[in-house]
Amino acid sequence: MIKGKKKKSTAITQQNLEESREEILAKGKKFRYPFQYAKHHLVIVTIIISIIALLVFCFIGWFQLYKAQSTSDVIYRFTRAFGVPVAKIDGVNVRYSDYLMLYRSSIKSVERQQGALDNSEDSQRLKDYYKRRALDSAEEYSYAMAKLDELGKPVSEAEIDAVVNEHKTIDGEMRSDDAFNGIIRSNFGLDMGEYRHMIKLSLAKKNYSAEIDSRANSLSDEISEALKGTNDLKAVAEKYVNNDIMEYESISELVDSSNLDSGRAAAAFALKNVGDVSERFVSKNGDGYYFVKLTAREGNSVKYDSVWVRFTEFRNAIEKIRSDSKVEEFIEVEAGASNDENDASK
Repeated sequence: MIKGKKKKSTAITQQNLEESREEILAKGKKFRYPFQYAKHHLVIVTIIISIIALLVFCFIGWFQLYKAQSTSDVIYRFTRAFGVPVAKIDGVNVRYSDYLMLYRSSIKSVERQQGALDNSEDSQRLKDYYKRRALDSAEEYSYAMAKLDELGKPVSEAEIDAVVNEHKTIDGEMRSDDAFNGIIRSNFGLDMGEYRHMIKLSLAKKNYSAEIDSRANSLSDEISEALKGTNDLKAVAEKYVNNDIMEYESISELVDSSNLDSGRAAAAFALKNVGDVSERFVSKNGDGYYFVKLTAREGNSVKYDSVWVRFTEFRNAIEKIRSDSKVEEFIEVEAGASNDENDASK
């Protein structure tokens, strides 16, 4: 009997399934590994491109800020978003955005009065002057804010609100938000958030100056005590005529109650009767204390006498910091013009 070939079993067993799976996986590896490599390569290339793009972006930003010193809207928004420094004073960072805000608002005010500045030598000198002034102010404001924070006496929102409401009020009526926003945008190029921040900076310097000035506090306390028994402001001032931080002044002509005189006309107008003397108050620009006596009133106009007790300790502290080389500036700013016709703040 002739024996035929043994037929291969077609029965499905666990062993057959394992062999079939191994065979399929082995065939699929030649497709799997090339795709894995391509995916890994794509991730590496993406990371490298992202790093290069970031480095290019940082370089362009650094160049525009610290070399070209751009003051454009884009650069200003960039500095507000990222909080980059423009200087350091006694270890305190000075925000680039504060410097640009102060500079841009000053230039906006100048151009509103004198017309757009061009690339002429005179215009460049004027720009340099306002850059220098803005940087000096930003350094002083930053230092004052840091010191107030250390004392646990930061500027409050209520203080800012009070100043904003005062600025919004004219002839006893408060402007609407829309009207006031339009005014600060037109005059200074600021929105309300920026305007409030500028007020906060100014209040910080004002509050810290009053906080640390022991000479001005002591002298003004003496004057306050002397005035309790008299309204003769001039006679009281004469007792301190040789004091280098005190100054007496008598206004002989009527001025409007909104006169720009550090708040003296407004304080005089607020007094009830001619001959009344005000309590001590800090000047609007934060340079000292004032006492005001109302000597005449006609409508919204007043005459007044005033005693000014100057703040000196904050200025002395800043000058010492500068003389000790504790100010590091990351941009070069020239002094620029400083004559009266170029100073729009006067």
